[in-house]
Amino acid sequence: NKKSFPINVGFQFIGNEKQKNLIKISKISDQYVFLMEKELLISMNESLIDKFDQESINILIEQEIDKISIDMESGKIKMVKTDLNTFSSLINKYGVEKVARANQVEELYHQQQKDGKELIS
Repeated sequence: NKKSFPINVGFQFIGNEKQKNLIKISKISDQYVFLMEKELLISMNESLIDKFDQESINILIEQEIDKISIDMESGKIKMVKTDLNTFSSLINKYGVEKVARANQVEELYHQQQKDGKELIS
């Protein structure tokens, strides 16, 4: 209820006690989307829910939901990587904002290098 999508997206929810994470969202293969009338599979380890506080549950769920990306023109759904991937010790030392900014600078540098190589080709 906290996120909206530009197109109607069908979700299939299942429980998975063997899953290590609380929640995992994955795209359903195109060959099954038609049969199931669902685009995304949401698997949850229900036995872990009791071990987390509500705020942690909300963060973990929102973190997975934010991986969903929808192309407005084609309506294609894809799962994207997280935009901040680091060690907790660095966040404790420098704070989230500084670590995120450093990662963005690094990503921008790599994108500019890639764009420069494409222009040369």
